[in-house]
Amino acid sequence: MRVIRANQRTIGVGARLDALARLVTTAEDRLPQAALEPARDVLRRAAARFGMSAEHTVVILGGATGVGKSSLFNALVGIGLSPVAVRRPTTTSAIACVWEAERLAEARPLLDRLGVEERQQLTRDSALDRSAVRDALAGLVLVDLPDHDSAVREHQAEVDQAVGLADVLVWVTDPQKYADASWHDRYLKALAHHADIMLIVLNQTDRLPAEAVPECTADLVRLVEADGLTGVPVVPVSARTKEGLDELRRQLTERVSGRRAAADRLSADVDRVAERLAPLLVADGPAGQQDDDETLVPDEARAEVMDGLRAAAGVSSLADVVSERIALRGQAAVATPLRALRFLRELNDNSRSVGTGARRGAVTSARAAADPRSADGASNTRMLRELVRGATDPLTEVPAPVPLDRAALDTVLNRLADATTKTLPTDWARALRDQIVGTRRPLADRIDAALAASEIDARPLTRRALFQSAHAALLTLAALWAVLAFLPGVPDAVAAAFVAVFLLGSVALDVAARRSARRGAVTAGRVAVGRLSVELAAVAQDELFGPVGDELARYRSALADFEAIRGR
Repeated sequence: MRVIRANQRTIGVGARLDALARLVTTAEDRLPQAALEPARDVLRRAAARFGMSAEHTVVILGGATGVGKSSLFNALVGIGLSPVAVRRPTTTSAIACVWEAERLAEARPLLDRLGVEERQQLTRDSALDRSAVRDALAGLVLVDLPDHDSAVREHQAEVDQAVGLADVLVWVTDPQKYADASWHDRYLKALAHHADIMLIVLNQTDRLPAEAVPECTADLVRLVEADGLTGVPVVPVSARTKEGLDELRRQLTERVSGRRAAADRLSADVDRVAERLAPLLVADGPAGQQDDDETLVPDEARAEVMDGLRAAAGVSSLADVVSERIALRGQAAVATPLRALRFLRELNDNSRSVGTGARRGAVTSARAAADPRSADGASNTRMLRELVRGATDPLTEVPAPVPLDRAALDTVLNRLADATTKTLPTDWARALRDQIVGTRRPLADRIDAALAASEIDARPLTRRALFQSAHAALLTLAALWAVLAFLPGVPDAVAAAFVAVFLLGSVALDVAARRSARRGAVTAGRVAVGRLSVELAAVAQDELFGPVGDELARYRSALADFEAIRGR
């Protein structure tokens, strides 16, 4: 809903109303509907008021039974108004006087909005219209309301409606009822933001001794200030003797002549709404003191989420199995034929068992450190590694990813919710947490699908033919010198030396080639971790970080509109 601005005089409140409309739209599903309804009501009233006459100022006279509202109404209107219409013991329905007879039709929508019956919408006598008073109060629409303490519910409802819609509120009281708690609690305290559009009239001062009037007035001022209405003029008046009536007319003239009363009223309504929305939009301290960076997903939280997702998906274990299988196949491809000997095979098996155990212990420690949610991280890691081994394709021996650990994913999401909602107000934090936790299933399905579709190369990065040819050449030369040792003329020591050199060369080549294959396997494992991490990061951005960032940006936008509403 966009509020229509009446003219340039209302540009300030118009901008605040526009910000309020944006805020209501932004916070539609984030704040309680009951908290947003007052804001919607203000926007509806603003749209209605700015669509009506901007040249008229609606002033209501409200008060309790017997305080002299109707007498004051007659005194302000002056002679010429039908005495049957305005002189009655009790106001049973609202009556209005439009200061300019020729503009009654223009002011009628304002009176209809207040519920004033058409037969009660009057104008002053033309003779009085030609007086000086007419010029000073041109544009005034004065409404005399029923008593707010009336036993008739319809009267109370009519007063409440008019109080919520009028441009200027004039409360009339007397020396006997000015301290009435029901009046202060129901109206004055509730309208603490509306001091700029309010006047209080202490009527019937002629019933007090002259020296008691200032004292009574001061006491009323004290009570009004205690209600939160600092600066509200309190005017002592006697409708019967006309004492103080000129000051009251002057106060009304200031509000009517400036044509600002309607905008001031709406501005006060916006202030009241802003005060109610503040606890729902600002977590700690005054709004506007939060750094914009605090509303983004922190880098530390992103890193922690990615570590948790890698642990939950078993990326490290999967990559470790890839490295192990590449190392075993690569080392077998470049091994010297001398390993066919039984004792060398047993030695190789023992050393491989020790090496695999060491690597497994390292991976277990890393997994436990990356996933502190479990008290038995090593046991979980070994179990996951066995699942990975069990999922290995028997033909290609390429390990396949296992299903995502849902319990670990829940921990990751809860930690992200804790990190991103700590600076948000309660309702917005609850909505964001529900959104984050609600991504559990689609996020898990996306991760499983992404890892299953990712390609992992488990082929050993070796030059098998080259190494096997070199081993064959070295062993052939060793065998040749062994045969030459039996020929006459060939020194045994020389032949033995050459045989030893070529055999040692094959062993040295075997050691170097196997180390190279192991290093290549480790590198391939790291490449697999990086590739799988990229897949995880893409899924996390689409399903988690992107939506969370959008939600935080939505809150930041709402907070900026809230600052505009507060006029900061």
